Amino acid sequence: MAQPFPILDLTGIHPSTLGGLRRIAFLLSALLLGATASMVVPLAVAAGYGEPHTVSSFATTMFIGGAVGTIGFFLFRTELTSLTRREGFAVVAMGWLLVCLIGSLPFVLDGILSPLNAWFETVSGFSGTGSSVIADVEALPKGILFWRSFTHWLGAMGFLVLYVAVFPLMGVGAMQLYRAEAPGLEVDRLRPRISSTARILFMIYLGLSVSLTLLLLLGGMTGFDAICQMFAAIGTGGYSTKNTSIAWWHSAYIEWVIIVFLWLASTNFSLYWMVIIGKPGRWLKDAEWRFYTTVLVGSSLFIAALVYATSNVSANQAIRDAFFSVVSLASTTGFVTADYEKWQPLAQYVLFMLLFMGGCAGSTAGAMKAIRVLLFLKQSVHEFFETVHPYAVSTPRINGKPVTRDMMRSVSAFIGLYLLVYVVSVSVVSLTGMNFPTALSAVATAMGGVGPGLADVGPYDNFMWVHPAAKLILTYDMLAGRLELVTLMVIFTPAFWRR
Repeated sequence: MAQPFPILDLTGIHPSTLGGLRRIAFLLSALLLGATASMVVPLAVAAGYGEPHTVSSFATTMFIGGAVGTIGFFLFRTELTSLTRREGFAVVAMGWLLVCLIGSLPFVLDGILSPLNAWFETVSGFSGTGSSVIADVEALPKGILFWRSFTHWLGAMGFLVLYVAVFPLMGVGAMQLYRAEAPGLEVDRLRPRISSTARILFMIYLGLSVSLTLLLLLGGMTGFDAICQMFAAIGTGGYSTKNTSIAWWHSAYIEWVIIVFLWLASTNFSLYWMVIIGKPGRWLKDAEWRFYTTVLVGSSLFIAALVYATSNVSANQAIRDAFFSVVSLASTTGFVTADYEKWQPLAQYVLFMLLFMGGCAGSTAGAMKAIRVLLFLKQSVHEFFETVHPYAVSTPRINGKPVTRDMMRSVSAFIGLYLLVYVVSVSVVSLTGMNFPTALSAVATAMGGVGPGLADVGPYDNFMWVHPAAKLILTYDMLAGRLELVTLMVIFTPAFWRR
């Protein structure tokens, strides 16, 4: 008889694998300590705003996380030089689950959410999704509101660092993983040492964060609101401190500033390094960036024309609303300034399709990534060309380099797997009673890490009403989409744990 939970079946596991489990437990303990330490910041915010109950919630969470992490750290302490690729994937996948679990405790201890809803809110935060079960966010304590946005910023940078810094320490080449995420791009290290690369990426991330915060302050936001909106924008998450999101400020300046920074945050971070070292031309020549920017501008202008022609708004307002909605959804952020569910169905269809593409590889954005869509389109055109001209010799190229069969095999496999998970998830979520249009949108926005969708999960709706089983499916989709599908899926495969 098959074991109901094969991941817990230790029979037949090779001794070396048991040693690997020890190494996994050690690293997870260290990760738990790091996640727990990050709660010092929202605890200080809660204390500053005079919220003793929230302070107690964070303090209790930190005690639990610190105690468990410390015990595990010393109990499983071991050498890490022999970590395998399999163990590395296990640490990353389980680490995200563990961080989301400890991150959900303040919501529960503060009496704000049930355990399931707290899990949903936290997974949505760390994965940069932004879907929420909270209807009135303005009623939340400041400490909780800060933590909610802070999870976006932590999760986004943590994801990049796992690729370029943590995985190599586990015996997994960062460049291999980067190629898997962004096939066909220039994947050389920014610096010879991978730790230097990590520092560069973090400094770029920090520079964008500080710049946006200052510009939002100049736009009239309070310090608290500016920092929280910055967390959500640079982390392409979308949690706002206001019930009506960015629309609350009614400021063209704030909206255009956020549009620019959402575009910057969803651009491949390695392109910023090209500018820093005096090679800005590499940015302008990058095929993915040009394709992504063209899609954003083209979609925005098309939707603006539709909105202006069919709504009672000025041309300026139509352009502003269209650009904000397109960039917000395409960058997988999910900020809102207009109720796009009132727009023409064709405009909504364009926005729905953007949920699947996402931003550039090597950015904080989610979904399939623009490079995969571009390569898929190039290959489709090439196949058509070869059909019409069977004797012609041609090869699709990207950034001046030929697209190999291995690249296209990787892209096709990912897109196929992405759509398979999407179809299965929509089917299961529909069984819980969710109507079909809402199920299509809810799963697309969860896998893409976008947040708001269409139908009953639109820009001014929330996910509190969703069936508990559907919430579990959607949180799985959030994490699976954030970790490029395979990372989270393999740890539930029995063969993964056997030699």
